[in-house]
Amino acid sequence: MGRPQWSDVGMYLQTVMLLLRSEGLHSCPQMAWSVYRKTVAELLAPPDELILFWGMSIGFEDVTMGYRRTGRAPLDETVTFVEGWNQHSSA
Repeated sequence: MGRPQWSDVGMYLQTVMLLLRSEGLHSCPQMAWSVYRKTVAELLAPPDELILFWGMSIGFEDVTMGYRRTGRAPLDETVTFVEGWNQHSSA
């Protein structure tokens, strides 16, 4: 597997997070672990074919803690709709 498969990690991560929510759990993906993969490998000695790329915190939301929710950009700032595209191309 090569570079294109790294995008699969993100899709897998999103799927796991959605499944966790359906079970009432919260999660927080942590890509920062990839920066420390060599340090962690020194401590845990994983097989050579494995690499630490991300981690995830999983648990229940602590509703007694205050926190800020980040806003989301409007759809028109993040998505471009292409009109007039012919779905039935002649190949």
